[in-house]
Amino acid sequence: MDSEFSPPLTVKRAGLEARRDEAIASALRKVYGRLQPSSCTAYLLAADAELLVAAMTVHTPLSFAITPQFRVDNLAWPAVRAFQTGKAVRVEAEDLQSLCRRTPALLVTTPFPMVIVVAPIRTTPQNRLGVITLRCVPPREISEGELDYVQTTADELAADLQSLVEQGLPLEGPSIPLFISSQPEPQAVGAASGAVQQHRQATSSASTPGSPFLYQLQRLATELTAAVDTKGILAVVRTQILRPFGAKAVALCLAEGERLHVAGTAGLSREVLHRIEGTPLSHHSPETDTITGVGVKIFTSVSEIWQEYPGLGIDLERQARAYLPLISNGRAVGCCLLEFTELGRPLSAEEIAVLMIMLEQVGQSLERARAYEREHALTQTIQRSLLPRSFPHLPEVVATGRYFTATEGAAVGGDWYDVLTLPNGGVGLVIGDVEGHSLEAVSVMGQLRSGVRAYTAEGHDPARVLERSNRLLADLDTDLYATCCCVWLDSATGLALASTAGHPGPVISDSQGQIVEPRLSIGPPLGVGRQTAYQQTEFQMQTGSVVALFTNGLLDSRRLGTDAAVRQLARRLADRCSQNLEVLADSLASHRCPPAVCRDDDAALLLVRYEGVQPRDRPRVARTSIQRHDLRGVAGVRRFLRDVLREWNRLPLLDDLELLVSEVVTNGLIHAHSEVDLRLREYPDRIRVEARDSDPYPPVPTVLLNDESSNQEAESGRGLLIVEALALAWGSSPAGRGKTTWFEVSTAAAPAPEIDQPPSLPGRFPPAAEQ
Repeated sequence: MDSEFSPPLTVKRAGLEARRDEAIASALRKVYGRLQPSSCTAYLLAADAELLVAAMTVHTPLSFAITPQFRVDNLAWPAVRAFQTGKAVRVEAEDLQSLCRRTPALLVTTPFPMVIVVAPIRTTPQNRLGVITLRCVPPREISEGELDYVQTTADELAADLQSLVEQGLPLEGPSIPLFISSQPEPQAVGAASGAVQQHRQATSSASTPGSPFLYQLQRLATELTAAVDTKGILAVVRTQILRPFGAKAVALCLAEGERLHVAGTAGLSREVLHRIEGTPLSHHSPETDTITGVGVKIFTSVSEIWQEYPGLGIDLERQARAYLPLISNGRAVGCCLLEFTELGRPLSAEEIAVLMIMLEQVGQSLERARAYEREHALTQTIQRSLLPRSFPHLPEVVATGRYFTATEGAAVGGDWYDVLTLPNGGVGLVIGDVEGHSLEAVSVMGQLRSGVRAYTAEGHDPARVLERSNRLLADLDTDLYATCCCVWLDSATGLALASTAGHPGPVISDSQGQIVEPRLSIGPPLGVGRQTAYQQTEFQMQTGSVVALFTNGLLDSRRLGTDAAVRQLARRLADRCSQNLEVLADSLASHRCPPAVCRDDDAALLLVRYEGVQPRDRPRVARTSIQRHDLRGVAGVRRFLRDVLREWNRLPLLDDLELLVSEVVTNGLIHAHSEVDLRLREYPDRIRVEARDSDPYPPVPTVLLNDESSNQEAESGRGLLIVEALALAWGSSPAGRGKTTWFEVSTAAAPAPEIDQPPSLPGRFPPAAEQ
């Protein structure tokens, strides 16, 4: 039943497997001969004990449409109920119809009236190895005597299988079930050899040719339909192609821009991938020749490959390879590489034919997935470009934001947030949501965001900003409406003004975890009425308070209701209000409305902590920036650090900070390909450093092999491990258009700042580092 090539099996193991298959085949043929069902299948418990997997079925016109597996915790399936209870189950046609209405997934394999009979393969009611399932089409009466016969046969099979288990044979469901005839043939009995594939052929020799392949094609088509990205397609290829055909590794390569690129891989060494990636199509290699020559290449040994491609690097642990073109819309768009530990015989013409049919489906799915991924990446880029690049850097407040696109489709949404510097030196917090998911929604969002910024710069309070934004939306001649909430915070006093247009108000927690609930008058959404007047509410922010502004996509309101979902968010904010703000934002975002529920809704979150203005305790801040690709600017950063720490009386921290800052800044310059904004904030017990760039993907340690030209990148990657070792805490989070990589170092070993030192902020906004 094993579905992969492996080192030669022992004679004992092969013999046990032959006896297992003979026992299952005998039981199925007995049941089939007595009841003459439309399908008769044995399911065994998988190795992980989470699935019942089809192990063997009698070939019938409907055998290819059997259900391949059941989750053992899904009691909607009759097979699972029989397995869980240890008792036979009979489902009449009327009951099955009712089951399908409650669980539509059942209809895929039971699309017409039938009677289902399931008997557990049990040695005791508590020890169950699998089930035997029968389907009768059209429905007919199953007598108690027939039901007892099926159960008795299943119990006899259980005794045989348990004996084999006690002799050391693990019972595991295969990737593809064996298809057997209803009558045994002499050559199928005891024909097992040392090779798994030969044993499978002998056991299923009585099967009508093509039955397993029809099953494979049906399963592949079903699973590819559900796969929405390259990763999902690769997972399907592993389960439906790699394992059933006995391969050990696979690479899916696509031709893009006259070069070959690896779209997905499993089981291949990095050396092989480096050799394939980026290969020009004009280059002479097995992969490119498969595409340009539109032909199948099968090598049963390494020597065969070397003979045709002298000097080609080959992993000597793998003895055979097959190269097959990926066809889509009548074109060879890529290549599938399959590696085998051994290939003692050539793939048969039937196997190659089935592989090509399967890979055509894979090729088409890959092209669709790559097109979707490119479109989704483009729309995300458009969306992120309209988010703020960075927030104001002030001693009194700390801010961060998160944005998540909808998981369904590639359309962009109209959620946005912003943090503005008010004309009086305060801070303006804005969050909004334009209805719909389209380029029009993004266009309206961009214009509203610009309008809010302009009205804020004119010095208007929140209510007046919303009134002017409402008229702006009316003048845009669009049918879309928008919600928006504005909070103006006086950083010197902590006094806040808030106004909202159809949007949930802010959730606020004080430093002790108590929720503050300002009573806001929520006005109509923007765009509903041109002359709408909005009200505003005044409230006091205490030092250490955290305010959260959010859009509906962050709430689990579809399951809990809006009010309950807001209360849930408030509790989580209160429980974690003392956390690092980036960690807090990640924590709140991780509990947003599940993507499976809110597939069509974006989510935005804006968090701000009010640090207060107490002269002795307020943090000191410093900021500089390094231009894109300016690796020499790292030296300027070191000078900047030295000047700032000297002013802060923290010079003993210079060595560690220079090392850590150099690593995160260099990593940003090399991998993000953008300007890096460096920010320092001093607290009584630590110094926090943030490096912000325009790449939303988190930094990861990079390890490059035998590439002297990339040593700098390799060192940068290893440098992140240094950051993890030396920093008190560190992390990376998406924020605005890119990400923030941050770390904190303890000031316990460094002299505390002098209390009588004037609260000036040297280097608060210093010029960019010198070239």
